[in-house]
Amino acid sequence: MNRSLRDLLGALDSFDGNVPDVQIVGVTSDSRVVEPGFIFVAIRGVTTDGHQFIESALGKGAAAIVSQKPGGDDKALHIVVQDSAKALARLAARFYGEPGKDLRMFGVTGTNGKTSTAHLLRSIIEKGKWGKVGIIGTLGHGVAGGLVASVHTTPEPLTLHRLLSEMRDQKCIGVVMEVSSHAVRQQRIWGLDYEIGMLTNVTRDHLDYHSSFEDYIAAKREFCYSLVAETREKENGALVYSRDNDISRDIGESFPGQKVSTSIEGRADVFATDVDASLAGTRFVLHLGDAAGVDVHLKLLGSFSAANAVVAAAAANHMGISPAEIKAGLESVAGVPGRFEALGGDGKPVVIVDYSHTPDSLERTLRFCRGLSPNRLISVFGCGGDRDKGKRPMMGRIAEANSDIRIVTSDNPRTEDPEQIIEDILGGMDRDSSETHVEPDRRAAIRLSIGTAGEDDLVAVCGKGHEDYQIIGEERHHFDDREEANEALVEWRKS
Repeated sequence: MNRSLRDLLGALDSFDGNVPDVQIVGVTSDSRVVEPGFIFVAIRGVTTDGHQFIESALGKGAAAIVSQKPGGDDKALHIVVQDSAKALARLAARFYGEPGKDLRMFGVTGTNGKTSTAHLLRSIIEKGKWGKVGIIGTLGHGVAGGLVASVHTTPEPLTLHRLLSEMRDQKCIGVVMEVSSHAVRQQRIWGLDYEIGMLTNVTRDHLDYHSSFEDYIAAKREFCYSLVAETREKENGALVYSRDNDISRDIGESFPGQKVSTSIEGRADVFATDVDASLAGTRFVLHLGDAAGVDVHLKLLGSFSAANAVVAAAAANHMGISPAEIKAGLESVAGVPGRFEALGGDGKPVVIVDYSHTPDSLERTLRFCRGLSPNRLISVFGCGGDRDKGKRPMMGRIAEANSDIRIVTSDNPRTEDPEQIIEDILGGMDRDSSETHVEPDRRAAIRLSIGTAGEDDLVAVCGKGHEDYQIIGEERHHFDDREEANEALVEWRKS
C-alpha cells in the first residue's frame, strides 16, 4: 500500500503543504521496522523516548520524520508537531483511508464489564439484521466466528486503523470496541468519532500506570467527553452510563451532551427489575423508556451480567433497535470466554472460572458465588506482577471476607518474585487462619482446591479467565485455568 506524502501530512494541523509529492510505503513509531519510504513518528513513551531513535530511522531510509523536537539533519523532511502521539493516530487513519469515517463507531469503557457489554451489543445489532459488526477488545478482534488474539485491549493506532480498514472491506456497518484508559492517555483513539460511548463503572485499576486514582478517573472522563469534542467531524455522540457506580454516575450526570442512564438497582432511562441470577442463567425484566417491560433470560451468569446487558440494551435502544430485537440479541449470547464460566456439577463440585483481577470484580464474583448457597466457597486467586501493588492486600481482605477457604497462588508474576506478590496479598489477611493456604504453583493450587472440594462445594478460580498463558519473567507459558480445572474435575473422586 502506497500513499502520497503530501496527502498523509495533510492530516496534521501543522502541515503547510510545501513538500515533495513522494510515495510513502509505511508509517511507524518503531525505528526497528523502518524501511526506505517510511514515515517515522518519534513518540515519548513511558519507558523510552522515540526521539533518540531518529538517527537510526534516518539511517534506514526514512522519507520523513514527525516529532515534537526540531531536527538538525536534512536527510529527510522533518515535521514538528505539538503531540506526536496524536500525529501518529491521524497519520494511521489517513494511511488506511480514514476507515473510522465510514463505520459506525461504538466504544465501551469502564473498569469491569467492557468485554461482555461489547459482545452483547454486537449480538443485538447483528441479530436485528442491521448489518455485520466488527469487534475489537480484550478477547481479540474479528467479524464473525473466532477472534484473532491481540496484545492490547485497544490496539495501537496503526494496528487499530488497519483492523478498521479490514472491517470496512468486509462490509461491516460498524465496530464495537473496548476503550482502555491506556488507549485514551496514549492517544490511540485520537480522531475517532464514536456514535455511542458506554461507561460501565469505574473502580480501582491500573494504578501501576496512572499516577493516581484521580488520573485514572480523568482518563475515563476524557473518553466520554470526546463524544462532544469540538474536533469531531461527525455529529456529537451519546453517552450511555450506569448509575449504579458512584463515579460513572458522576461522570454521566455532568456530561454536557445527550446521555442515557442505566441501572439494575433503581429507576433510570433504561433499567432492569426482578433480577434473578443462578447457574441456570440470569433473568430480569428490561424497561426501555415507556415501552412495556421485556422478560429477558440471559445465558450469562451473575447480576453484573444483567448490568452489562442493560448498558448494551440502552445503546441499542438509542440506535432505534426494537425491544424484540434487543431481547433476541441478548439471549443469543451463549457465553463470553473467561467471564464467569461454569464447569463441573452433576455430582461434582461446581467450578467458576472468571477474569476477576481487580478488587471490585473479585468481590462481585465471590458474592455471587456465595449467593448460590454452596456448602463451602473455595477461592483460588493471585495478583499480577509489575502491576498495581496497592490492590494486593485489598484483594486478600475481600477473599477472606467472602470465601470459606482461600488458596493464594501465582497469577502472571512477570518480572516480580511470585512469593513476594503472595506476601503482599497476605498483608491484608489473617496469616494464622487455618482456612488460608499458600500454593505458588497455580496448577497445583487449582488441583488442591478441586481435590479437596465436596460435591456441594463451589470453587472460584479468579484472575486469568480467558487467558491461555502465564507470564513468568519475560516469557509466556501455555496455561489455561479452564483446562486445568477440567483435568482436576476428571480426576475428582467423592470422598
